[in-house]
Amino acid sequence: MDPDHVPSHQQTASSVPADYEAWRKARWDEIAGPNGKAKVVANGRVTGWDAHVIPGVPGQWRITEAGALTMSAAAADSVTVNGEAVNGTAEVPSGSALEFSGGRVGFAGGAGGFYGVVVMDHEALARSGLSGIDTYPYDPAWVFEGEYRAAPEGRRIDVGRLTTPRSTEAIFAPVDLAVSINGTEYVLSVLEDMPGQRLVVFTDETNGTETPEIGRWLVLPLLAPGSTLTVDFNQATLSHHHLAPAVFTCPLSPPGNHLPMRVEAGERALVYAKN
Repeated sequence: MDPDHVPSHQQTASSVPADYEAWRKARWDEIAGPNGKAKVVANGRVTGWDAHVIPGVPGQWRITEAGALTMSAAAADSVTVNGEAVNGTAEVPSGSALEFSGGRVGFAGGAGGFYGVVVMDHEALARSGLSGIDTYPYDPAWVFEGEYRAAPEGRRIDVGRLTTPRSTEAIFAPVDLAVSINGTEYVLSVLEDMPGQRLVVFTDETNGTETPEIGRWLVLPLLAPGSTLTVDFNQATLSHHHLAPAVFTCPLSPPGNHLPMRVEAGERALVYAKN
């Protein structure tokens, strides 16, 4: 199925801006492209000096006192780092290519004692049957100008996380987003769950019926407090959690990030091919 169009939402090409169409294509590539999130079968963060085990991934991962990432595995685990088989402990520089048994591949990235490890199975997308993303029709009325406002330095907000069982984590929230909708100003907390990625996780009155109960995301740029930016709810996305709940333990909406209205814009649900 073409991810930009689903049968329930017919729009003429002239009614949809070209930059929105380009964004939709880029969004589908993010999900189903060569390194798409729908192909991720394991995902873990490694911080601190204690040994970490990433579910579904062999070996142990550790940060050295110098801040480098290492992994320890036996030869029987069939792990390679940048083409070199691991039998013992190997350093894993940021950007390293990983290979595992069963044709799984991955990469590691990070710096300063904070690393992420992602493992993909390129057959996972086909097995899932994912064929598109259902969206509301594009509506220019849901495009606003917003402003970043400074937050206390180093601010962290206690936010629920979609682990099993549910957990709470103090997530870095460097700025707030102020946006006026129908004459009312709303101030939403902006999370930086991963370095360099800013998110507004919000809920609204469509949740639980037309959109997921856990809310949706606005992915925002890295700008200084006081900067203005476009806030386009047509680009509201589903959480990665819907692709693989056990893999993507995404943050929930922070307290105060509820919009008391129906936000009929953006993504609604993943679409799967019928068997």
